[in-house]
Parts: sequence; C-alpha cells; structure tokens
Amino acid sequence: MNWRGGNDLNNFKINIKGQVNTVSLPAYKALWPLFETIVNSIQSLEDSFNAENGEITIIANRTSERQLDLKGKEEITPFYEFEVIDNGNGSNDTNYDSFLEAYSSLKIEKGCKGIGRFLWLKAFSSVHIKSVFKLKNEWYKREFDFTADKGIEPENNTAITDERNFLTRVKLTNFAYKYKTKAPISLELLGRKIIEHCLLYFLKIDCKMKCARDIG
Repeated sequence: MNWRGGNDLNNFKINIKGQVNTVSLPAYKALWPLFETIVNSIQSLEDSFNAENGEITIIANRTSERQLDLKGKEEITPFYEFEVIDNGNGSNDTNYDSFLEAYSSLKIEKGCKGIGRFLWLKAFSSVHIKSVFKLKNEWYKREFDFTADKGIEPENNTAITDERNFLTRVKLTNFAYKYKTKAPISLELLGRKIIEHCLLYFLKIDCKMKCARDIG
C-alpha cells in the first residue's frame, strides 16, 4: 500500500506484513497493543479543546461467556476483541496523515515511536477505525479497516456526516491465540493491568474512564 509522508513528493511504498514481522512482541506483552490504543486516546484528549469533558471507554468482548474444559467444567473464555472509544480530536487530516506515515514523528515529543499500528497487527488480524471530527465549520466521518494483507480499505474513507460529536472508535479484532491465552481472563484484572501501565498518562489529564465487557 502507499504511505503518504509530509510531502506528496516523498510518496513511498511499504510492505505492511513485512514491517509487522519485524516488530517484536513477546507473549507476555500481550496487552501492549491495547495499551497503545488507550495511550493514543489519552494523547488525543490532551490535544483536544474538549479535554475537560474527556471520556475513554474500553470494551472487552468474548466469543461467549463460558466454555467447557477437558474435564467438562465451565470456564470463562478469553477476550478476543477490544474496543477503545474516546471523544478527542479524532482522525483529522493531521492525525490521519501521521497514521499513513511509517515511523511518523508527529508525537515524538510524547515519546511515541510511530510503530503502534504495526503492534496492533502483530496481535490482531484486523483493526476497524471510525472517527468523527470537525474541520472548520463542517463535520466529517472517517471509517476504514486496517490489515496486514490489504492495508487501509477503503482508501476513500471520508465523508461529510450529520453526526455532531467528536468520536474515535478503534476495534482490535481476532486476538491471536499466542497472545489471548496470556492475557487476563477477568475484567477486573484487565482493568488493573490497564491502570498499572497507563497510570502516569492518566495523571496528566482529568478524564473519565470505564471498562466494560460486552458479550452480546
């Protein structure tokens, strides 16, 4: 797929699957792609004029509530999908251009290396992103899928919308077996892991966060 840099004259191609293969993600760091998504939301709220009313929702989905183990006993199934929703600035043109640029330096001052999207695809087969944002006096919706095989689909993914609230929803789907079996099973432990990893980021901004499980 084509990745657009800061100047159209600097267009270049990158093999996303090859790039994902170079990313190191040990199984014990199974939640790092989720942490990356949450930190992105926090940083989006930091840069938003709506920071005082910032809110982040984390949804952890299972295929079903319980399954039978080899002995016939019920056990809770692992999480297979996560959603992170915030009301920050969203995927405006500046942020989207940064997403399209491998190793983007847009947030380098925040300590970001520009490889988070490759980390997603290391542990999940696909990512779905929906974002509602405002440009001048018009509201837009940008929605697309991101995979290692096909990159961004569709490429023409932005349109004027009737929606009037900032929203970004990132859905990480099909958690790889190698990682989901190492991730917390309970929602409570998942929440504690999120707080432990992201505490310093949460201290920088006053926002509401809730963690929920949706199995329907």
